[in-house]
Amino acid sequence: MMDIIDVKPWSGVVRVTKEVAEENRRKILETATTLFKTRGIENVSVADLMKAAGFTHGGFYNHFASKADLAAETVRYAFEQALNALRGASETGDEPTAMTERLSFYLSPEHRDDPAGGCPTGSLPVDVGRQSVDAQKAFAGGIEGYIEMIAGTDQGGTQSRGAAITTLATLVGAIVLSRAVREGDPRLSDEILQAVRG
Repeated sequence: MMDIIDVKPWSGVVRVTKEVAEENRRKILETATTLFKTRGIENVSVADLMKAAGFTHGGFYNHFASKADLAAETVRYAFEQALNALRGASETGDEPTAMTERLSFYLSPEHRDDPAGGCPTGSLPVDVGRQSVDAQKAFAGGIEGYIEMIAGTDQGGTQSRGAAITTLATLVGAIVLSRAVREGDPRLSDEILQAVRG
């Protein structure tokens, strides 16, 4: 038997299953991830988000206490999705080769030109720095996941945490800078990616 919960949107009480409520919450997080990456957290209103997700504005508060709560949950969700995709890719083959392929894609024009589908490290850091401590903690957790993944691909065990941080910071810096000048100076944008790709 499915659990039933009450959801109170604008038009009264509607009874939905717990599974439907969880799916609705996931859809809101997915939509928020895309919008926040492309427009910035502060530039997306709750009303805009809910409309894009296909729900009423009032339904937002059935899932999140506030926009700050949403921001923290969205950052956490974005990193979970990205890290799970990377882990899945590494399970299909040789880990060092898989990491080389991931790094090559991260520094590609395709990734640069698709912030909505790209990694949260390249599209959310400036916004998150202006958000709540909870959002910053969620971002820090995602960064830790990347550091562990980068350090863990060193088969000889010689790559230090510091070296993994340097690698990650170089990658993120390159994608952020290349996106910042993509339309103003496309040649420089490509040159930044190429220089870090090596």
